[in-house]
Amino acid sequence: MGIGHVINMEEENTEVVMVTVATFPEAIEAHIYRNRLEVEGIPCVLGDENIISNQPWHSIAYGGVKLRVRQQDKENARAIIAEIRDELQPTMGVVGACPVCASPQVQVEEQPGIFKKLLSFILADPLRNHILVCGNCGHTWRP
Repeated sequence: MGIGHVINMEEENTEVVMVTVATFPEAIEAHIYRNRLEVEGIPCVLGDENIISNQPWHSIAYGGVKLRVRQQDKENARAIIAEIRDELQPTMGVVGACPVCASPQVQVEEQPGIFKKLLSFILADPLRNHILVCGNCGHTWRP
């Protein structure tokens, strides 16, 4: 190359902006959501996963494990996360009607106790630590 020869190199913008779309108190739950997003074609990363996995008592201080996606995937990721959370919530379609009086006025109530909550989380059964109560006759039963 001679003196005065100009090489025109366009700088490629490779900066990727990541945004947090959800936070989780534990890494295991964050991995479940991350896997689902990646299956849907949305690349993502987890922030503060190592510190919280090694020292779980720091979860509150760090704001939990952060699920981060690219800026352009934010809306799709939030929609998928909302869909997953809706699937996990007990709904009237799941609980149905009272087996005694057939009333559709059924309420889901959570049973207290850390053991029952832990068992529900381990078995991935959102209704395991709940009881159903009929608003009409007062009958209670387990789903």
